[in-house]
Amino acid sequence: MSDRGAGGVVLVAHGSPDPRHGQTMVRTAGRLAERCGSDVHVAYLEHEPPSATEVAPALDGPVAVVPMLITPAYHARVDIPEAAEQLGSHGATVRLQPPLGGHPGLVEAVAERLEVAGHDPGDGVVLVAGGNSDGSALQALRDLLAAHAPDSWRGCALTELDEQPPDRPVMAFTLAEGVLHDRVGEWAAGHGAPFVRGGLADTEAALAVVLERVSG
Repeated sequence: MSDRGAGGVVLVAHGSPDPRHGQTMVRTAGRLAERCGSDVHVAYLEHEPPSATEVAPALDGPVAVVPMLITPAYHARVDIPEAAEQLGSHGATVRLQPPLGGHPGLVEAVAERLEVAGHDPGDGVVLVAGGNSDGSALQALRDLLAAHAPDSWRGCALTELDEQPPDRPVMAFTLAEGVLHDRVGEWAAGHGAPFVRGGLADTEAALAVVLERVSG
């Protein structure tokens, strides 16, 4: 997205075979560049280009690396540090920032999505987390909600949706639309529950979290 020599910011995202994920990350990078006045690149861990290795030659000088992850997983613990090392392989000075996960601004991002869809955040929401083998993604979501969200907000895994009463809006806890988003939408449609479309990355609240990570 920028010329070599400017340094700046790299958003490192998971990547997806669904093109909506990459489109969302590119939009986020553009909005971030307008706000922070720096060159902003996007690199992906898998599924789509460019990789960190491919972005590295375009970097020079100090670079803030922001993991675009909202739940803890193997990627955050292992793949992100490896990507940061690759990004510095052509001489850039890399400053690896924490992932977005756990930041209370994500609760504000959910509320923003609810309000745009015409729902009162105080009335509650069922947030569906992506799955991982050790259950840490769901636990992280529940910890976030317990600390910063109203009691009427619930976190659950996709496999637990049938246990949730469809008496409140349902939303996928993701940064971008994709497979999980669509599966949650299909469940909501089949159970008569309101479905809140869209990923969190497009909200002003989520962008504020990214900006905080960049300057942190």
